[in-house]
Amino acid sequence: MKNVFILSMMAVFSAMVISCKDNDDYQQITDVYAQKIDSVHIPMDTMSLGVTQELKVYSTFTKACEGIYSYDYNYTNDSVRTIANFAFKTNDVCGDGTYVDGSRINFKPVKTGRYTFKFYVGKDAAGADTFIEKKVVVE
Repeated sequence: MKNVFILSMMAVFSAMVISCKDNDDYQQITDVYAQKIDSVHIPMDTMSLGVTQELKVYSTFTKACEGIYSYDYNYTNDSVRTIANFAFKTNDVCGDGTYVDGSRINFKPVKTGRYTFKFYVGKDAAGADTFIEKKVVVE
């Protein structure tokens, strides 16, 4: 019985030591930020009410240390949508070169009219947000 107790205590102690080990062998996200949108693909600039279309939004990232994190899709009002890609940066060493990745956003209008999509492309010299604007007519 004494041996079982000693073995149990050794097992518990070993588990505690292993679980407390600081493991920095994997990449960690160190930052998340709005990334400039380089290009946008909207298949149809005129569409029918209730039909879904997929918008594709592309940004450029540095190899090995950056990538697409998510996107933000805001309703400014009934007809204006503001979209931004969000990127992550890791603690990995950045590689040479860049690659393009992006988000796919499904748009299904619920009313007819003209929609304006504003895609974030960064800040101007005065610090104001700038956008690529695309229009879609829903009939």
